[in-house]
Amino acid sequence: MSIVQIKPYIHQNSQCPHCQGDLEPLSILWQGMHICIETECTQCHAKIIDDLKVGHATVLNNQIDLEKNQYFGSEWLSQALLNSLKNPIEDKINITKEIFKSSERVIILNCIDFLYGHCLLKLLNAQSHIDNDSDYGLIVIVPKFMRWLVPDGVSEIWTVDIKLGNSQKHYSSFHQFVSQEMERFQEVYVSKAYSHPQEFNISRFTRIPKHDFQKEDVIVSFIWREDRLWINSLIARGLKKTGLKSLAYWFQNWKIRNLFQRISLMIPEAKFVVTGLGKNTIFPSWIRDERVEKFDDKSEIKICQIYSDSRLVIGIHGSNMLLPSGHAGMTIDIMPKDRWGNFAQDILYAEQDERIAGFRYRYLPDGISLKQLVDIIKSMIIDYSEFISLMTAAKKGIKN
Repeated sequence: MSIVQIKPYIHQNSQCPHCQGDLEPLSILWQGMHICIETECTQCHAKIIDDLKVGHATVLNNQIDLEKNQYFGSEWLSQALLNSLKNPIEDKINITKEIFKSSERVIILNCIDFLYGHCLLKLLNAQSHIDNDSDYGLIVIVPKFMRWLVPDGVSEIWTVDIKLGNSQKHYSSFHQFVSQEMERFQEVYVSKAYSHPQEFNISRFTRIPKHDFQKEDVIVSFIWREDRLWINSLIARGLKKTGLKSLAYWFQNWKIRNLFQRISLMIPEAKFVVTGLGKNTIFPSWIRDERVEKFDDKSEIKICQIYSDSRLVIGIHGSNMLLPSGHAGMTIDIMPKDRWGNFAQDILYAEQDERIAGFRYRYLPDGISLKQLVDIIKSMIIDYSEFISLMTAAKKGIKN
């Protein structure tokens, strides 16, 4: 099941971290990013706050003993959860409620998270509920910056005016708001909000079509970012420490220009675009510069269209690659040495055939030479049509 019931009954079986006795669910605590269950151990009577097994908690169990100031589970989530519950924020947080249709049985999909990519990936679970759980109304809780991505077909949207940096905190007013709203419904379930769902079509969220390979334009886009640069990490840290970060930006700019120039020699008809966050340095006029200082709904929609128009997008690994990879024809994800453990987590695959997916989505080390990178890009763009013909010939033959 991709949902967990929390009203009228709380369905979660957990054991006490102290004595392994069964935990009796008592009530729901809407921490914010976490949905927690206030429980009591049936053996030692410890009061344990148990993280509902949704989102990352489906695989990383988190439990809190507030009285003993202890956390159990994954350190990167549990410690922050303990701190938030010890220090609730009483400032009122603004929440906008939109109701499109009424339901007595609802599923709540909570997309609040302190990382942009996590918010987006949780939201992608909405499509499965809309398509497969039509007996329930779907309520989506989203941070304000993600409201534009909520797909059609949901029952309600609760938009929370919260910044990513504050999303691990516990706002008492958020708990009060959701608890009060839950009184309207006979049955309430919570979406598992899997951190890497598979059933989604990104165009249903952005309203922007995916790349059309029939178009003649060959556009290559680079996703610029300034907090994780496409240069040697030791050099980047050294320049930052010595106050020469602008030199690091310039070097990244030079690499991109050099890359585009080499591609243009191989593929003269190619056009080039730079998108992303941060506008330090200047590009020559033959490179279309669509970078922004700050994203808003309008600029997000605009660059999704650029990604859709792009035959190939290239960028340094991170959540900045999610929307580009979901819309573009092909993707090159440049991997820093310390990010291989997060392999494929930043790519939205829009291809079901494993062999074609292997062709369209490439992961390359950040130390790769420009010559090797250009050779790979040339092959991806020029050989794509022939590769697709070879890989799909058998399937087409069977149909004929």
